Amino acid sequence: MRFNTDYRLNRHHRFKQNHRKYVADLETNDIVEVNEVEWDILERYATQTQYQIVEALKEKYKVNAIFDGIARLEQLGKHGQLLTQIPTSAKKPNTLQPIDRKPKVLVPFEFTEEKSFLDYITHLNRFHLLTALAESTALETFGFTNAANGSGNSKNLEALGEIHIRQIDDGECNTFTSAWYAREGYDGILLLSQSLTDNLLYYQIPDVPIVHCIENTQKLQNSMLETLLHLHASQKAGDTLVVKTSWMKEWLSEFGIPERHICVIPDGINVVEPIGKVLAKQHTATLFNKPMFTQHPVVGLISGFEPNQGAQWITEFAQANRHLAIFVYDAVLSQHYKNPPDNVVIFGADSQEMASILPVFFQALDLVCFPTMPGTPFSVVLEAMAYGVPCIAMTKYGMPPEFSGAGMSVECQWDNFGNFHVPMRKLSAAINAGLVHSDMRTAFEGVAKRFPQKYTWQKTAQKLIQLFEKSQFLETGTHQTGANLFPPIFCRRYNPHTFETTSDAYRLGINRYEHLEKALGETLLTQHKTTEVASVFKHFKTKTSLATSTQFRTSGGFQGTAWDPDDIDESGERLERFQIQQPLVRIDESSLSKDISSNEVVRAGAA
Repeated sequence: MRFNTDYRLNRHHRFKQNHRKYVADLETNDIVEVNEVEWDILERYATQTQYQIVEALKEKYKVNAIFDGIARLEQLGKHGQLLTQIPTSAKKPNTLQPIDRKPKVLVPFEFTEEKSFLDYITHLNRFHLLTALAESTALETFGFTNAANGSGNSKNLEALGEIHIRQIDDGECNTFTSAWYAREGYDGILLLSQSLTDNLLYYQIPDVPIVHCIENTQKLQNSMLETLLHLHASQKAGDTLVVKTSWMKEWLSEFGIPERHICVIPDGINVVEPIGKVLAKQHTATLFNKPMFTQHPVVGLISGFEPNQGAQWITEFAQANRHLAIFVYDAVLSQHYKNPPDNVVIFGADSQEMASILPVFFQALDLVCFPTMPGTPFSVVLEAMAYGVPCIAMTKYGMPPEFSGAGMSVECQWDNFGNFHVPMRKLSAAINAGLVHSDMRTAFEGVAKRFPQKYTWQKTAQKLIQLFEKSQFLETGTHQTGANLFPPIFCRRYNPHTFETTSDAYRLGINRYEHLEKALGETLLTQHKTTEVASVFKHFKTKTSLATSTQFRTSGGFQGTAWDPDDIDESGERLERFQIQQPLVRIDESSLSKDISSNEVVRAGAA
């Protein structure tokens, strides 16, 4: 995690007089009176994050007082006292742990509470994903326990497998939400929960990239768009929404979410040893008491429709294709749709037992149909096709690239919400053509049979890890995401006290002079590599014979050491290495105290 990079702590001196605490700003010649909390905060501000400051002081002060103290100091910084506001600063890479370790990723536990309204397949896929991620990533979640009464959520988390549970005491004195503890020690946050209220607090965490996996599920269709638009509005540069399918990305792009904030990473799939199509059809006919499944072509419909529209559409589809035996996978309608047409069976896997027989039904299919809409379970479509079953995609976006070479598409009309219209004649014609044995169908079957090798949980996990690495690159500032809001203006500055004219840098917006070397390094790095800039600074150092040990006179009469460009590593990748080291100052505290009355004293609380 980065330190407080919105502000730079000015060179200062803290002292006490008459039972009061003061801070002398050595850069502005201001003297500021501070309270006990602000005194302790200033001691840590340059070297600790906000999380570290609060955790270090929360036993000594009230939490609200600590946050108020930080806010007051940063308010002073807006006026140029004690702190200097930096609109766009050089950002440090995350160096909390060695580079050769496993990335440490937080998986907030809120998704475990969604079992009551999400389908079983979604939760099963999450388990497979976390298992694959744990092979190359250090996963951690929070376990809240109350030492007083022994309650907590740890028992619900033990079934997550290889995820370390970080125990946190959730006693009466703990006023923090779970998102607070995510501010320190993590390379990224993997959000699986689909709840808006659970996730927004995590999006407010600075510096830690967020990868948020969005599920394709019918039960969230009504609220999905509003949730995703809110999440996008909260995204930082390194945050990413991960969708399962290309059509989800197309759909979100139509509502103004830029493609750079969306990444398509399909789920892996799980297949079993094939038992043969003839035997699979016999089992299906027996289980559903539908002999026609052994006598007619079997078409699978993986539904993503809303329940009311789905029931109406399935009825219309069945009546238009009475010569087909239709197997419908719909997790919602399987529980509520009564008396479907005679040539239709509806199934939903809502338990381990039901999911275990699903591959038998998939192997009985001759063709798979599905609408490209948010509620269609992508992994179920892939698993149904993985036994060599071609597909018919009902889509407004063209054939999805995930199924390229494995089937055909039928153009449909969709208003991005509930109204989904498919020309039934065109769909029936495409199905009839797809059922005919031909070279084209054989080619489709060959592509579909390779899906188990193409879509694995290991590949899904690897893509997510790569996404975290890329997101860290954006978050930590090794890649500059935008132009500096207030670029420096280089000028000559006359000092009336020393009668000297020196080169300086003035930054608009905050209306302050800044260290010349830092501003120059920042400007050069916009078009040059770090090593090139370091070489230039070393060249000027040689020409001017400027050494680290050289003592120089400041306008305030204090002495300090100059910045040494040798501090830049030859392989330098960090902009912060151009920051000026704080000079070593020598102060006569007694004389400074005597002059308080002649200086302007600013009380921090009045800023």
